[in-house]
Amino acid sequence: MRARVAIACTFVALASVVACVDLFHSTSDVHGFCEGDDASDPRCSSDASADAEAGPADLCAPDAGVAQQRAIKACAWLAACEHPIGRDKTGECIVDAILAYDCDANPNRKPKGAAQTFWQCMQNANDCGAVAKCVFPPSGAPPCANGGFIGCSQSSYAVDTRVECNFADAAATGENCAAYGQTCDSLDPDAANDSARCVGAQRRACTGLGCAGGHLSVCDDAGVDIGYDCASFGAGACDPSGAAPACKPEGNGTCAATTDVACSSGNVRASGCVTGVPESVDCTSISGPGTCVPIEAGAPGTIPSDACRVADGGCADDTCSGAQLAACVRGRTVTIDCTSLGLKTCNPIDTKEGSIAACNPP
Repeated sequence: MRARVAIACTFVALASVVACVDLFHSTSDVHGFCEGDDASDPRCSSDASADAEAGPADLCAPDAGVAQQRAIKACAWLAACEHPIGRDKTGECIVDAILAYDCDANPNRKPKGAAQTFWQCMQNANDCGAVAKCVFPPSGAPPCANGGFIGCSQSSYAVDTRVECNFADAAATGENCAAYGQTCDSLDPDAANDSARCVGAQRRACTGLGCAGGHLSVCDDAGVDIGYDCASFGAGACDPSGAAPACKPEGNGTCAATTDVACSSGNVRASGCVTGVPESVDCTSISGPGTCVPIEAGAPGTIPSDACRVADGGCADDTCSGAQLAACVRGRTVTIDCTSLGLKTCNPIDTKEGSIAACNPP
């Protein structure tokens, strides 16, 4: 079969105030936290609001509340403008965004390189055109030559972006794989540019776990590399000598290398030592207080933040709760007032991966 052309040949050469979030309840209401008695909370300061509106230059937020504000705004806009496919889904995106913006909660594996560039771009994006430039850097979304598929860019630009084309001649939407240290690869066995995924360095010919050229390769059951480029996170290097090959975290000290992840401080803090360097994550900002779930003999690529999740009785998917979006963040429901972010109310968006709840674009 002749390969579909994902992007038309005319693709040009590459030439906010958000309401505060309650971090300490399983359901967070973006619209209402800073009202009434909660208005005195330091996370609701005018400085925090001004910081969100001005478009901060520093990726690390000054505190956990501002990090949550930035993450919710960035992810609601990403899902609305670029469709909730892959890790663009609002709830899943919020996990990644918190790990980018809350450097106190995630001190050892902060994003670098292309990942840092993406999250920096997203925290300053205030309209769909700006979001598109983050996903298709730096010029924005190209038109689709035809529709009905998820493929990879076939131009020389935005090669790391997974492209969704629903209609011919419409602007493409997509998922920037580089935000997660990956690239785009079309996995359709008939060589059509369809069924694309974000993948690691060995793409769909993964032969084993290990470090190669700074990349961590982890093979799934189908032989697809689900690893990533270590240059995008932490210390920026892949370490083959620990309990398992892994990207090395930032930090000092030594510990006995293990693939276990332990929980402490009332199941708030997740700690690991896969490379022999101690590292930890505060689960409060991700899945809520007391939600660290220990991991024994973790699978290749396991990091402490993987232990941050609601163990039982939590949500499973993003849903619409009336006009609001109930984003599912590792089992924790975060209720988002879409209109307070400048978006339209929550309605499922039809994608090639299904009909998925999200705020809708303005």
